[in-house]
Amino acid sequence: MPSNTPFGFAPMRHLSGGTIRANEYRIASGYATSIYKGGVVKLINDGTIQAAAAGDRILGVFQGCQYVAPDGQVVFSERWPASATVQTGSVARAYVYDDPNITYEVQSAGTPAQTNVGNLADHVVGTGSDVTGQSGATLSGTMADTAAGFRILRIVDKPGNSGQFALLEVQVFEHEFAEHSQGTPGV
Repeated sequence: MPSNTPFGFAPMRHLSGGTIRANEYRIASGYATSIYKGGVVKLINDGTIQAAAAGDRILGVFQGCQYVAPDGQVVFSERWPASATVQTGSVARAYVYDDPNITYEVQSAGTPAQTNVGNLADHVVGTGSDVTGQSGATLSGTMADTAAGFRILRIVDKPGNSGQFALLEVQVFEHEFAEHSQGTPGV
């Protein structure tokens, strides 16, 4: 049985065999919430990204960022530190896996069964590591939602991967680029 060691959402494969790559977005200087590698993000109405909560439309999964600190130091990081500021005239660049056809490996917060395949579940943000930059996000143990951010594709086929905290392969269901409504981005 797997241990309770969440790591966020890790890209696994592309459903059509395409290349998995991250695209560039911006983070507002001074954004007050940490974002960790493997964390779920949303696009907001000013064109920047923020950490997504359960129920938000999802842009993708955070890979890392680059920015110039106020002292001129160029920072490359697997996490965006809460309230980080960038040098005047500079921008913070976030790298996000934003293709709706990418699947992810994630730890379940519950005890998934084969009957959960095809069901929907939201993510749980969890506590990221300021040391490693890794997200603490998991997939909710409530795996039968009728409207949620992720679709469960399968229980990952690895030795000992069953029971509580099992690893799942999921795809973003409420994706910003697949959502066909007139709503405000990220909401």
